[in-house]
Amino acid sequence: MRRRLYVLFIGFILLLALLAARLTQIQILESERFASVNAKQQRIILDGEDTRGTIFDRNGNRLTGADESFIYIIKKEVMDATAARIFQLIDADKVENESKRYYVYRSTLFSEEAAYVLKRDYDAFIIKGAARYEEEQPAVHIIGHINETDGTGASGLEKAFNEILSKKRKEVYASVDGRRMIIPGLGIFSTVENPDCGIITTLDLKIQKKAEQVLKDSGRSGAIIVVDPRNGEVLASASTPSYDPSRVEEYLDSNNEELINKVTQSLYPPGSIFKIIVAAAALESGAVNEESVFFCKGYEEINGVRINCLKEEGHGEISLRDAFSKSCNSAFIQIGQLTGGEEILKMAEAFGLGEKAFRGTIEEKTGLLPGIQDIQGAGIGNLSIGQGKLLVTPAQAARITAIIASGGTDYGLSLVKGTTEGGETKYFKRMLPRRVISKKTAELITSWMIETVDRGTANNLKDVGVTVAGKTGSAEAAYRGEMVVHGWFTGFFPALEPQYVITVFVEAGGSGRSSAVPLFRQMAEYLH
Repeated sequence: MRRRLYVLFIGFILLLALLAARLTQIQILESERFASVNAKQQRIILDGEDTRGTIFDRNGNRLTGADESFIYIIKKEVMDATAARIFQLIDADKVENESKRYYVYRSTLFSEEAAYVLKRDYDAFIIKGAARYEEEQPAVHIIGHINETDGTGASGLEKAFNEILSKKRKEVYASVDGRRMIIPGLGIFSTVENPDCGIITTLDLKIQKKAEQVLKDSGRSGAIIVVDPRNGEVLASASTPSYDPSRVEEYLDSNNEELINKVTQSLYPPGSIFKIIVAAAALESGAVNEESVFFCKGYEEINGVRINCLKEEGHGEISLRDAFSKSCNSAFIQIGQLTGGEEILKMAEAFGLGEKAFRGTIEEKTGLLPGIQDIQGAGIGNLSIGQGKLLVTPAQAARITAIIASGGTDYGLSLVKGTTEGGETKYFKRMLPRRVISKKTAELITSWMIETVDRGTANNLKDVGVTVAGKTGSAEAAYRGEMVVHGWFTGFFPALEPQYVITVFVEAGGSGRSSAVPLFRQMAEYLH
């Protein structure tokens, strides 16, 4: 019996020793961990604040986090009709947050009277901060948006550069008691790690806003892209219809394609702007020269398929220069037949068609080049005038134009200059310049594009105040269940020392002359 009691006593002592050791471990070795957990339990995270790195334009202007805003925090249990009315008056939107006890609202407006009532009658908390996006966010299709669930980039530059933009790690939080109620005396705090991280784009905020306004005022769906042909940097990229990146869920079931970036993600037949490439292929291959003459009877018939010219009665005898400036389909079909479909497709690839213009920086499509079987018979006719199984993005059209403007050299298109972090900016390497066509051919096509504006299909642009080189395009396509004509105009100025390439596309706009040229004019007058 004594032996048994002794064994039990020893076991009890050992158990106490183990418990004491565990308590010591908890108190000494794991105290920091438990303190951290406890601290986290004593605060709530307040969403709705800009917590990511900043996206800048080329001049250091903020493209994100630019709007001053106010965050209003109010207990759910005290929320009533009067408080709801106050939030309506200050145009405050409810923000999703993790707290089960508080509503969080955000507004760009601040009213001393409203703030006084909310604090006095509802014990509301009010802090000043910055929202991620403006209500009418500039360059929204380029910047993209973030996932509401985890705050990561979901599209555009937000997605492509999520790693660097996520390094800011900002938290706005409030200290709470055991009931998860905000402690008034301790207030609301924020922590920021790596506050200056971000990316520097090639965009110019002023030009970007102008392009967006021009498109918006037109009331049309379409795209405008502005490029510096001397280096391929994109100064503006606008797409309509637009959307509010803070309310993405409202557009998910829409048929208006607000979330689509028409500059890079929508594909269209290029129509007559493709005659730039046909002309380049014909001249470079030696199939034609600047002295070549053609005869237009108003149409061409290939294997029983009739393709009409822009001028119903025909142009008669017409030079290559006039065929380009007056956009003679008949002459260009003859040029295409002389050059050959394979040679034209080879030139199209050299101009960057069939590949992404931005090389994966943002979401974009490669376009579509027809196969060899698609350019047989009547197919060569369609190819020669930019129709058939040929699709491009407005970004690709701008790249084509920039190659001509730069004297036949391709600089590619770039959208981001570099990243910034810890006070240090790292600039990206540019694409090495690549000669596509001879300088002579580029200069010859430039002269024809000047003629297009002076006496051709874009002569409604000739008095813009600066010498413009350009090409109109009218592209037939199926659009939302019916056949329509899309409008194109792409050009550059000053024609002999180009600083700006502007490509305008208008969905279902009719002729490029009537729909796209007027928008180009507004941009040119602004930039000139």
